[in-house]
Amino acid sequence: MAMEAEEDRGGLEGELIPGLPDDVAMECLARVPSRSHRRMRRVCRGWRGTVGSAEFRRRRRAAGASEDIVFLVQTAPARGDGKGSTPECALVAANLTTGEWRRVEGHDEGWGPVPLFAQCAAAGDGRHVAIVGGWDPDTLRPTRDVRLLDVPAGTWRRGPRTPDSRSFFGCAGGDGNVYIAGGHDECKNALRSAFAYSVAGAGAADAAWRALPDMSEERDEPQLVVVATPGRRVLLAASGYPTEAQGAFRSTAECYHDAGGDAWTSEGDVIPDGGDTAGKTCLASVRGTVWAVGAGKDGVREWDGAARAWRDVADGPPGMKACVKAVGVGNGEAVFVFGTVADAAADGVKYSAAVMEASGGAWMRVPVPSEFGGFVYSAAAVSI
Repeated sequence: MAMEAEEDRGGLEGELIPGLPDDVAMECLARVPSRSHRRMRRVCRGWRGTVGSAEFRRRRRAAGASEDIVFLVQTAPARGDGKGSTPECALVAANLTTGEWRRVEGHDEGWGPVPLFAQCAAAGDGRHVAIVGGWDPDTLRPTRDVRLLDVPAGTWRRGPRTPDSRSFFGCAGGDGNVYIAGGHDECKNALRSAFAYSVAGAGAADAAWRALPDMSEERDEPQLVVVATPGRRVLLAASGYPTEAQGAFRSTAECYHDAGGDAWTSEGDVIPDGGDTAGKTCLASVRGTVWAVGAGKDGVREWDGAARAWRDVADGPPGMKACVKAVGVGNGEAVFVFGTVADAAADGVKYSAAVMEASGGAWMRVPVPSEFGGFVYSAAAVSI
């Protein structure tokens, strides 16, 4: 895939569609399915600038043509016979609007496969998804690489490398930023440090990760959630465990206001039903709040910060034994869940997916094609 510059062109030369006013032409182009956007960019400079513009995204939303796409870092079938080889990962795009699932091609063969255990996050600008860190599949050592996908354009570029090498960190995005926090270093010491990177600055001389205040607790394998509303951007780091308590997940959480905040503040015990978040409860930003999504009765809850308590929203997805990953979709108006099925032995299917509107209603099953039945390490969502 060729690397292309990312531009939002304010002025376009010539007519978008000969014989039509540009306003009418924009309405036509806005209704083209996202799978054709990459081809549209190759037609002419005017179309390329249009597809990459904020106005194009606004017109698609207004026309009801937006598509909700969930990106998953997922284990993929190993090359060759797979015997004795290290598992590989791939970035998978699941289009919830069209039902299409596909593996996203990398920039070129020189980039190699997606690193093992890599984290992905949507920057919250309606455009970029970042793949951060992970383990190099050849050396099995943590990498500091950052890969940025411009979703509408279908192009990749490299982002600034993370400040240090860390594994199993929390990663989330919002309001044009990507955040990492916690995890452990190469000596397996749990970390308190956190960093932020502004995607809008990519390619600029000052593009770099900036240090945030250290968290109050060490948090290896934390969950990181960004709740972004106009004028407000809050990070919630939940659960994880310190160096001396390997695998003993805590139920505590702390938050940081990335708009003049100078420290993380404790939220106390937040994780419902104990701190073991591994395979039980997944946190996601939905409708401007934090949701906890798990299996079974009353498996979905919404955090009430003022009351410092959880409010029951709905039961967990039918037939799901445990939640693996959850993410807000449709600009936070729904939640997508990927998890293990309750009776995997019955039909040989290990994983299932479902989506539910935040306003209420029943869970809707999302068919998972057999070739996309691998374990999911991280998830992000973009509305195109």
